[in-house]
Amino acid sequence: MTDVVQLSQAGRRSPFQGFAERLVAKNDDRLFNYGPEEQVAMILQRMDRLNRIAPLSPVSDTDIDLAGFGNAPLLYVADDGNESVEYLLLSDVAEALGWFMPRAHSFAETMASFDLEDQRREDEERGDGRLGWRRMRDYIRLDIDLIVDDPEAKPDADGKLWSDYSDWLVSRDRLPALISASPWSKEFMNNTLPAFGYAMREIWGDKLKGIPTYGADGTPTGGNAYDDMFSTDGLTEDEAQRRARRGPALDADDL
Repeated sequence: MTDVVQLSQAGRRSPFQGFAERLVAKNDDRLFNYGPEEQVAMILQRMDRLNRIAPLSPVSDTDIDLAGFGNAPLLYVADDGNESVEYLLLSDVAEALGWFMPRAHSFAETMASFDLEDQRREDEERGDGRLGWRRMRDYIRLDIDLIVDDPEAKPDADGKLWSDYSDWLVSRDRLPALISASPWSKEFMNNTLPAFGYAMREIWGDKLKGIPTYGADGTPTGGNAYDDMFSTDGLTEDEAQRRARRGPALDADDL
């Protein structure tokens, strides 16, 4: 099985062989259910499938800033002729953010399921009987099968605490969502609120001033969405953009 998968239809070695082998070697002590050769084969199946849909080009020596909370390397760009997607490895992002991989995996799995629902809804509305792919390109499960001790997991039949998970290619466009679900969620949201306020004001303008705001108990606050929900904290737009990228430095004067 492995030999067949690792060769392309033309009988050539897969261009993703090195990537798959490095990913398996990196996780050698966490491999679950299958051995190294089988795991490499499963990764290659996913990579080759994505490459047929949107050809992949490797990227080297390009680190992506994770809004000041770390850096992760950009690995591939996929271009289907209409849209290009830049990919990072979820485990690289999780490591930079100090995010336990089973939790990061669960988030990616949930978001991928939402994308699948959106894609199938679009397919039905299009009504041509074909299954699309466009909305399902942001989270690509690589099918490597891994396991790790997890003190927060429910005990299995033998009383062991562990979680199984996989690794993913994730779109650079989804990094804000990933950071907002990571252990840095609160700090990231605090940093980005003024920039988000500017974005919403640009989209909706003074219409926001006509939307009243309410307290947690449902009582009107007397304010409006423009000033309360989408406040810019008195920052200029440039200051708001710098704050959005400042990482864990939460001092209001540290812009």
